[in-house]
Amino acid sequence: MTAPENAHSQRYTDALGWAAELHRGQRRKGKPVPYIAHLIAVSALVWEDGGSENQAIAALLHDAIEDAGQSQASIAARFGEEVAAIVVDCTDTAGPVEPGAEKEPWLLRKTRYLASLEEKPQTSLLVTAADKAHNARDLVLDARSHPGGWERFTAGLEGSAWYLLRVQQALSHRLPESRSTALLAEAVQELLSSEPYRRLVPHGIAPAVWAASYLERPEAHPQP
Repeated sequence: MTAPENAHSQRYTDALGWAAELHRGQRRKGKPVPYIAHLIAVSALVWEDGGSENQAIAALLHDAIEDAGQSQASIAARFGEEVAAIVVDCTDTAGPVEPGAEKEPWLLRKTRYLASLEEKPQTSLLVTAADKAHNARDLVLDARSHPGGWERFTAGLEGSAWYLLRVQQALSHRLPESRSTALLAEAVQELLSSEPYRRLVPHGIAPAVWAASYLERPEAHPQP
């Protein structure tokens, strides 16, 4: 009997090991969950969405610049220019951030990243969609039992709702057939329909309309 062709190469195994090393000691914000769990989940969503091995590798490394002090050059040296370019496209900081260093203000990073989504290649957006879908689903699942947990995030509930809604709208336009885009849309809908969010919305205004108006309400914005 002929042995089946490997479903992934040694490169993927190497990327998984490097990601685990880069993010060793990091945990999900406000949770005792090792950060590598998020990277594995995002990579799995990419595979399940029809992504290539390079995209799945980039998913494992998508926070390596933002949270592990790596650069486009250091990633390219190990896994090639395509992987490195995808990681750059998934990064909302202006450059490498050393572990523990201060990032740019949240609103600056997010508005700049949202503006870039219309120009990014679909190869990168598939990884972005998986990342945002996993984050959003994780947030709403946590909020079911701990509604106050939004406060552990810089943007709080209002900023998170705005950002995830805007990302979902952009990805629905660029990647309408993506499984991850569908998962993100479901999570955003649950967030906007949740009792804690609806309490923030003035009577007579649709939650999505209120979320979209976030930038027009500077009093709701997180301080740098």
